Amino acid sequence: MTARNRRRPPPGRRLRRHAKPERYAAPVFVAVTLLLAWAGVAHASGSGWVQAVGTIAAGVIAVGMIGPGLAANRLKAVAAACPHDARAGEELLVEMTVKRPLRCTPIWPPGDRVLLEPGAAAPVAFRLPTRGVLRTVSVRLATAAPLGLLWWSVDQVVVLPAPVEVAPRTGAGSSHGREASTDSEGRGRPVPSGSGDPRGVRPYRIGDSRRRVHWRGSAHTGTLMVRESEQQPDVSVRVVADLPDDPEAAERRAEEAMGTVSALLAGGRRVVLETVEEGTRRCAPVSDRRHAGRRLAGAGDNPYGHDAEGRRP
Repeated sequence: MTARNRRRPPPGRRLRRHAKPERYAAPVFVAVTLLLAWAGVAHASGSGWVQAVGTIAAGVIAVGMIGPGLAANRLKAVAAACPHDARAGEELLVEMTVKRPLRCTPIWPPGDRVLLEPGAAAPVAFRLPTRGVLRTVSVRLATAAPLGLLWWSVDQVVVLPAPVEVAPRTGAGSSHGREASTDSEGRGRPVPSGSGDPRGVRPYRIGDSRRRVHWRGSAHTGTLMVRESEQQPDVSVRVVADLPDDPEAAERRAEEAMGTVSALLAGGRRVVLETVEEGTRRCAPVSDRRHAGRRLAGAGDNPYGHDAEGRRP
């Protein structure tokens, strides 16, 4: 396991590889109490039919308690369809089919439980907490058949019919022409320098290159001035999205890059996005927000490359 994977916290609870009962204390206590009470009545009465009915009741309760555990090990859900694109913070609907009635609870990504019936595919909603490429989901399948006395459940990793590219949320970014803010060391993000014919001078902003300082204008006005050029709309703007190893910092950087690319595309600019995808640096133009979201989904370490226990499925 690499250092990057060790730093990743597990998304949630452990997967149940074998069927286990759920909230069994109350049903077992009630069943044992009823059987003991019936046994006392049968012993006191001495009647054969009372003992026979008690024996039958004990057998039915045993089947109702243990039977779902045997059936739970054979539960299976299959993903029939899902969208190819999604966005962090929204729900992903996956169409699933089953062969017997069961209760399905999404584990990773998390979601709300839903009852599935055999036959037509039914949607299961997963809440996407982060960007990335989602290839599998983890669900908890439970049944109480045939009598509904006790629920047994087992966990399953479901392979999606196609990878889902989850785009990051659209952050504030650093849109074109906006004054850049400073970082922790007092340095500002670079302001787009502009290209083309000279247009005039303007006051210095944090992040401006020193080469653009107009010394004569600065001496005349008493404040630091820089040269400003006409923007060429056909010149591509390169946005570099180098995502760090820390998952939270990488998510914030991806959201900022998404906001920057969206602002530039909305302004009619051509954008070249530079990312590191599967260990290879890629620098290519993006045509729209969906294209940019797919690129950023595959950038850096994949948050969905692990199951609910933080292990690769």
